[in-house]
Amino acid sequence: MATRLISLLIFLIFSGSPGIAQQQYPKNYFRSPVNFPVTLSGSFGEIRRNHFHSGIDIRTEGVQGKPIYAIADGYVSRVNVSPGGFGKALYITHPNGYTSLYAHLRNYAGSIAVWVKNQHVKKESFSLDVEVPDGILKVRKGDLVAYSGNSGSSGGPHLHFEIRDTKTQEIIDPLDFGFMRADNIPPKIAWVKIYPFGDNSLVNFSDKAVLIPVTGAEGRFRLQLADTVKVSGNIIFGIETSDNAEGGLKTGVHIIDLTVDGTKVFSQNIERFAFSETRYVNSLIDYPAFVQSKRKVQRSYVAPNNRLSIYGEVKNRGVLNFVDSKVHKIQYSVKDAFGNPATLVFYVKSHPPANLGGKVQALNNAGDQLFTYKSDNNFERGNLKFNVPSEAVYEDFAFEYSLTSPVQGSYSGVHHLHNQYTPLHTWCSLSIKTENLPKNLESKAVIVAVTSGNKFVSKGGSFENGWITTKIRDFGNYTVSVDTEPPVIRVINIFPNKKVKNQSSIQVKISDNLSGIRTYKGLLNGKWILMDYDEKNRLLTYIFDDMMRPGRNLFVLTVTDAVGNSSRYEAALIR
Repeated sequence: MATRLISLLIFLIFSGSPGIAQQQYPKNYFRSPVNFPVTLSGSFGEIRRNHFHSGIDIRTEGVQGKPIYAIADGYVSRVNVSPGGFGKALYITHPNGYTSLYAHLRNYAGSIAVWVKNQHVKKESFSLDVEVPDGILKVRKGDLVAYSGNSGSSGGPHLHFEIRDTKTQEIIDPLDFGFMRADNIPPKIAWVKIYPFGDNSLVNFSDKAVLIPVTGAEGRFRLQLADTVKVSGNIIFGIETSDNAEGGLKTGVHIIDLTVDGTKVFSQNIERFAFSETRYVNSLIDYPAFVQSKRKVQRSYVAPNNRLSIYGEVKNRGVLNFVDSKVHKIQYSVKDAFGNPATLVFYVKSHPPANLGGKVQALNNAGDQLFTYKSDNNFERGNLKFNVPSEAVYEDFAFEYSLTSPVQGSYSGVHHLHNQYTPLHTWCSLSIKTENLPKNLESKAVIVAVTSGNKFVSKGGSFENGWITTKIRDFGNYTVSVDTEPPVIRVINIFPNKKVKNQSSIQVKISDNLSGIRTYKGLLNGKWILMDYDEKNRLLTYIFDDMMRPGRNLFVLTVTDAVGNSSRYEAALIR
């Protein structure tokens, strides 16, 4: 029997939901958010840094200003405007239990634009996150609601589009609602990776993981190497897979199933997920491989503190134990968003555990302190206090720490907190005691991450009794530095006493050397004006409105960084 061919770990039995059934969604209720054929530059559930891609990215032919339409009757329930992230985003709640999201917009349309502008003025802020009561901004299916853009953290003009379950706020793949014609191209499987897991586990007689290229076409794949892979002990499998629809359009891989000798041991389906889960992507993937080479190997393994809801049937958290002397058939089956299947079949040869002479050591025998996901981890060494709360890591590991001398521009030694190849899930408290910090610079001090070339990236912090404390979400190298330089203001299209009758905007670039821009404020003739902030391009833009009056106008811009350094620009403009 197949169950006799492998010995599964019996002390870690784990199952997600009993099985993830494909849900049915209305196909004809919604219209498209655009009036041209939907093609994608980004698919639902794509693996990104620290998150899953939460919607689809609809191409807008590389330009901004494409009309965006309400996909069904409903009301605008939320408006979010941010210099980064989604940029200008619009949420519409529909009566059938779903909410649609339109992001990276250039601007809003009609009565929505007027309402949003009034909110900016009321709050005297470019950034907004406003819940809109039902009845304020009602829309009908097909109403023009916005224009596509490139705002926020967008890497180019496109529409980021989502559909969410209004009640649970789970994000659902919009392709399940029929927003794109189906393709017939199966997914691709490019690599398989096999990991020894723990003591006395081997792959090809080594305690190192093995990455193996895959070959094949038309949904049938195999390993490029001809030899059967040798395994022993506890083993984890993983694959790198992707999907390309006709014309090179991404639609995404939904389902990954793993069977051993015909028995399913692992399954996942990323048809929907909650925002609260998205950072668990760092536990799904081979995180070190992603950091080192951007390789997106999805492990068929569920760490003890991996709370993703995408898993179906999972035996022993995906850890398989090979101790016999037989050949075993391994099969991966994957499906894309339209159900097109692809399979990878290969074989492993199991052998009993080998005597390694102590070559492989238990995790707990190395490092400075064992960190556990189950409880708070408090680590203190001289001038360092580091707290990693419970559930901030995905599984227990040996934390490693070292201290090296201060580098130029720092006011403490460099504290090396573990390594960049281990992810942190939640925020952790870091306190560093300063060394030789002048009294007059205490308010300018920040904790910084030290990157290659001893470059500093500010992580902020507050100073008290010789210590600076901040929150971090990545292991790495940290020290203390100071920011004494004010932000830089560089005007683009104005100068003092310029005649601006033939232009329609003021554009200014702002930047800061370390702690980062905290606030900016533009005034025209003593009154606040709305300046659109494009963070990625460091660009402020004021579009002329009735605040720019005929004759002489006084423009004043004040920019302040995170430690209170401030710059001011002033110019009279003639219209």
